Amino acid sequence: MHKSFAQDCNNCDIDSLYKQINLKKSDGEKVRTLERVILNYGVSVTKLELDTIIGQLISLNAKSKTLNAQPYIAYREAMALYFGEKYQLSLDKFKVAIDGFDKQKKVIIGVLTFVRLVYNSLNRQEERYQFYTDKLNYYLINGPIQNAAACYHGLGGYFVYKGNYDQAISNYLKSAELFKNFSYPNYMNEITVIGVEYAKWGNFDKASYYLSKTLSSVLRNPNPGIRTFPLMALSNISLKRGEYEKAFGYADEAANVFAGKPLTRDYAISTLQKAIIYLSQHEAAKAYPLLIRSKGVSDTVAGGNKILTPNGELETDFGWYLYNKETNKRGPAQTALLAAYNKAVDEKSNDYQLKYLRELSQWFISQNESSDSKLYLEKYYALNDVMQNEQNAAKVAHYENEQKEQRQAENINNLRQEKAVQAAVINKSRMITFVSLTALLLITGAIVFIYRQLRTNKKTLTALKQTQTQLIQSEKMASLGELTAGIAHEIQNPLNFVNNFSEVSVELVGEMNEELDKGEIQGAKTISSDLKQNLQKIQHHGKRADFIVKGMLEHSRANTGEKQLTDMNVLCDEFLNLSYHGLRAKDKSFNAEIVTHFDPKLPRINVSQQDMGRVMLNLFNNAFYAVNEKKKTAGDDYMPKVSISTFTEKNNLVIKVKDNGKGIPESIKEKIMQPFFTTKPTGEGTGLGLSLSYDIVVKGHGGNINVNTKEGAFTEFTITLPLK
Repeated sequence: MHKSFAQDCNNCDIDSLYKQINLKKSDGEKVRTLERVILNYGVSVTKLELDTIIGQLISLNAKSKTLNAQPYIAYREAMALYFGEKYQLSLDKFKVAIDGFDKQKKVIIGVLTFVRLVYNSLNRQEERYQFYTDKLNYYLINGPIQNAAACYHGLGGYFVYKGNYDQAISNYLKSAELFKNFSYPNYMNEITVIGVEYAKWGNFDKASYYLSKTLSSVLRNPNPGIRTFPLMALSNISLKRGEYEKAFGYADEAANVFAGKPLTRDYAISTLQKAIIYLSQHEAAKAYPLLIRSKGVSDTVAGGNKILTPNGELETDFGWYLYNKETNKRGPAQTALLAAYNKAVDEKSNDYQLKYLRELSQWFISQNESSDSKLYLEKYYALNDVMQNEQNAAKVAHYENEQKEQRQAENINNLRQEKAVQAAVINKSRMITFVSLTALLLITGAIVFIYRQLRTNKKTLTALKQTQTQLIQSEKMASLGELTAGIAHEIQNPLNFVNNFSEVSVELVGEMNEELDKGEIQGAKTISSDLKQNLQKIQHHGKRADFIVKGMLEHSRANTGEKQLTDMNVLCDEFLNLSYHGLRAKDKSFNAEIVTHFDPKLPRINVSQQDMGRVMLNLFNNAFYAVNEKKKTAGDDYMPKVSISTFTEKNNLVIKVKDNGKGIPESIKEKIMQPFFTTKPTGEGTGLGLSLSYDIVVKGHGGNINVNTKEGAFTEFTITLPLK
């Protein structure tokens, strides 16, 4: 009775609580009941409810002397300070309370879970990580092990701020694994959180799988905040898939949970979501009153101006940016977007910084402000590089794969045991058969002959398998040898430069010292100038080698981007502008005529936007490079021109990119898709762009990429993607 009540009352109301307490006969039993609820109540508790419950515990405990009340008093003070927005004092009191509870070996899931909100309010994510790491190690060694589940949950939230969904989901999975043994409601909550984080990571299949496991149970939960959490995740998934009606339905259902009491963050989040869905359909007039309503609620609720909240993401500023952008209010749009980015920086949210940096880069391109666009694009790539180092391309948490491998190993062991039993039965049957047939010499001889033949066949089969294995290994080694030779050839040039200039620099240092010893200051300065130039060249070629290595790593990355319905006209236009303004930022003198023939009736197609964007950027960069190189040697009558056209043909979507540049010689046309093959001078290309593009189009999307060219006249790349 006590155990089930402690688990099931994490979300019960005060009336239900007092009904349970009144069933207890002694003051000691009532104190123990109140204690379990207090220590495991979680973030749904209010200040008034906590004052009421802890106040009654202290009053009853004064009579029964059942427990040491000091940690409970400290916990009560910590919560009061938190609700009073005195976060540092609250954190200090929480630590005092937790130390007191730990000395008594108490299960304090609710207390530990609440502390993460204090760290979030203080914007101290690194301290949060250290706190939960230290506590996790303590509970794993000293117990109670139930508290480790809350620590895993706290660590999961830290990695969400970092945008490292692999580590975030892995920690939530560990939390769920522990909760499953003693608290079903908390287990279901963790599964819901895992689904939500998979949705934000972009693995919609995994997200739908986990959310489907908990949705019916969560929607019956008496806590309205818990009910809205998966609904908003499903709304976001539908929105990203372009399923606007479903997305609006989920968001509206979440908002209706708070009918009659809309002054909550959950209501503001769901209302803002409906506005963003309208804006995605270019219905600004319908979005406006919802934006006003959402902002009014978020301004009223304590802490409502944050993006990341315990109830989900509240992107108020970004919503206003989308509205002002849709209604052509450029000044307010830019102000709102910068406010959203600065807020993400303050909250130390890598994921939202990345989102807003990309949007800022595109915004300033549309405003013809290439320097600002370049600034935010550089920040985007710098942060993206850090986050990519912490992720895996498959978008499946490592811990989930480890669990799957462990289950597979167990299944294999079970199969081996079954096979051993079957083998024993077979051997017994063979023995009986052998004894029965000893009298039949003719049959025995036939059996011996068949047995020998089977052994011969088995040896032959074994030899064939060994030969096959050797052939496969030889083929792998041959391919590896070719790749290694290509890498060595490509990276050798910058390394030769580094070595040569380093040797010369050593000699120059010696000569400069000799000049200084003679008192020839001017001669030393001349040598110093030469030495500076050498060091600059060493730096340049060192960066060149680094660029080649990064290109190789990019080329080896698995092509597993999430596919979604995409308007290729919009995607091509976006990366065409990005490429052109990127080159203009490097070379102000460069100009080119850009011609677009976009089919207005072009159907949307299921592709990985990130990967296809990389393909289009490679083609546009090559086209602009080709016309720019030709401009350097052609006459004044030559005008660089790059054109792109889209259309459908025989159930295929076709994209053509053409330039009137130098063209490609027929002798090397067949090699341009090979890794490390480049027509650019040493130092200007790695030879990986077209190879990577070929892999994305052909292997990743089942399409084709072809080139038509005439040396000295033009080059035209044609991409064909199946519509189904």
